[in-house]
Amino acid sequence: MDQNRLRVLLVEDDDDNRELMAEVLEASGYQVHTAASGQEGLTTLSEHPIDAVVTDVGMPGMGGLEMARAAKAIAPTVPVVIVTGWAERDDIARARGREVDAVLIKPVDPDALTSAVADVLRGRSRP
Repeated sequence: MDQNRLRVLLVEDDDDNRELMAEVLEASGYQVHTAASGQEGLTTLSEHPIDAVVTDVGMPGMGGLEMARAAKAIAPTVPVVIVTGWAERDDIARARGREVDAVLIKPVDPDALTSAVADVLRGRSRP
């Protein structure tokens, strides 16, 4: 796949984290669409072709797991990477393989972020 043409939707309510993660993904050659909430992310997913979704779990309103479920309903083949500040909880573990294709633990290492996105785009989730 040509990374220069791959589009990543980044959903993160924290402005600083969203900006930093977007910069990391853009530096890796991805076209990044950003959203500050789950609902905004779903609107973007409905209106734009997206190749992968990266979403924070702990967001006000619609959390990342709910957003992942709704994203899979809109675009079932688009992989979703969940970013969480907590260790892998039971609900995240249950969602893995259905709504969630990979899990990253905060603070997110830039290399881990780009590797997770590349892996899910190749159809593999990270261990």
